[in-house]
Amino acid sequence: MEILIRASEPAAASSAGNHDAARFTSILDLLLTVGYIDGLFHDREADFIRRYVDSLLLMIEQTSSVADHERAQLRAAWRAHFDELWSRLEAEIATLAQEVTPVGDGTFVPTRLRLRALLVFRTLSTQDQVTALELVQALIHADGVISPSERELYAELVAHFTQTPVPVPAVAPVAPAPAASGSWVAPLIITPPVWKELVSLSHPLLDPLEQTYSPHPNERKAQIEWDYNLVQQAMNTWYRQRTAGADRLAGITDIAQIADGARFLDGFVYVARPTQPMELVVLGDLHGCYSCLKAALLQSNFIERAWAHQWDPQRYPDVKLVFLGDYIDRGRFSFDGVLRAALQLFVAMPDQVILLRGNHEWLTWFDNRIVSGVYPAEALASIVPHVPIEMLEAYRLLFEHMPTSFLCDRTMFVHGGIPREDTFAERFRGLSSINDPEMRFQMMWSDPGQIDHVPVDLQRQNPRFTFGRDQFRAFMERAGLRTMIRGHEVIEHGFDVFYDLGEQLLLTLFSAGGHGNADLPIESAYRAVTPMALTVQYGHGAPTATPWPIQYQSFNYAPHNGLYRPQPVLEFRYG
Repeated sequence: MEILIRASEPAAASSAGNHDAARFTSILDLLLTVGYIDGLFHDREADFIRRYVDSLLLMIEQTSSVADHERAQLRAAWRAHFDELWSRLEAEIATLAQEVTPVGDGTFVPTRLRLRALLVFRTLSTQDQVTALELVQALIHADGVISPSERELYAELVAHFTQTPVPVPAVAPVAPAPAASGSWVAPLIITPPVWKELVSLSHPLLDPLEQTYSPHPNERKAQIEWDYNLVQQAMNTWYRQRTAGADRLAGITDIAQIADGARFLDGFVYVARPTQPMELVVLGDLHGCYSCLKAALLQSNFIERAWAHQWDPQRYPDVKLVFLGDYIDRGRFSFDGVLRAALQLFVAMPDQVILLRGNHEWLTWFDNRIVSGVYPAEALASIVPHVPIEMLEAYRLLFEHMPTSFLCDRTMFVHGGIPREDTFAERFRGLSSINDPEMRFQMMWSDPGQIDHVPVDLQRQNPRFTFGRDQFRAFMERAGLRTMIRGHEVIEHGFDVFYDLGEQLLLTLFSAGGHGNADLPIESAYRAVTPMALTVQYGHGAPTATPWPIQYQSFNYAPHNGLYRPQPVLEFRYG
């Protein structure tokens, strides 16, 4: 999280000095973060911070050049600013508390707060760090009890102050081999967002799938059998693809070592080296928002274009659909909506559809029952009363077989991000290492942070860990990649260039959401998101990536979405 001086700060800040305003804001942010680190903001800690704010206000008044009659206005403006900062941090912590974590893990929020405190501390000058350490020490003593988390955080801040951090990747980067033409391959070029119109409001491949589980036992049994067979077909298709691509990444340290035109699945890694024009339609997290999926398919006209390419590949360019994972939870239509449609698309067009696994695609056995490996998780609970254990086991196995990354030229598509720094150093020996189970798991959970380097000890504290710019750069250089496209994080605008490091680029895409999207509960935070999709183009000069908003609105109604049609309860009379 970056600490910035925002436009909401008092206009009078210039009279007190923007530099001083930034210092005061950062120190206050640090104190508030420390106050929350043990999960309980004690009244005495709050009183300590208020007294500190009062002293700052007094200093600002005394050092400002405004007239006496304006001092009250200046004090009120700064008081409002500090109250806003406090409220903003409380809102951020509440948002963190709603984030998905592995079941039973309670370290996510404290770990993120420790990272936030360290990041803020690093922005301070040496002199201000001395002041901050004195204030932090007084703050953690304010309630009379120093918790272990407070003691550990203070020790980390002192260690950062007394030692020069070493931003090392533990593995020396290896320069990637040049492309076949001998030219250096740059990251994707990001073009401005475009508007895509819907080409249709229905499609014969999708419409028959749009049915929730029937209340009638016989109909529901037939639906479950159909879903079960669909899952088996998907796993059989992956088996055939894996058999054909087995061990093709062995010994490969750079994507350029793979023959042009190659396309295969080795283990859990899809690979493509396009030599002809090819378009990728990329979708981030969908989270039960079937209306978003249907709209994206009909805006891009993917199905018709994929069929055309299969019919005449010389005349019609290749087009592929890439899912970044998280098909289930949050929205109303998870297993019987998004996942069912995604599987049907894959089974019908296995060469054109790539399904990647997200962290929500995790079911496990516990006490002789199948439970979700993440919390919170709503989708599993919605179908447990209606389907037999065999269906749940089929979904569990489906997720375990699902690929986790896609390498297309020098771009990686993955759900979360990069592996932990120590795991990467110990286990990465080439592109085949991306199949390592530990690395695959970590790459479904990690998030980037606006920081250069996250200490490994901090990464180890939570499965949903954060990585920094230097760690991202080291991973991409070692793997010979230039761009990473991932989902996993809620992005209010649906698309974000998170890192632009010149030779490396990190993009985040989120395809669920919508202010009035009836696929989501009314209270869902995802309603603040503008759902976006992404088009990646190859074969027309430099590869490009173009985001576009998803027009989900038309599919929130029964005429264009069968999932909104009520399932009738059939009555039988016996006589």
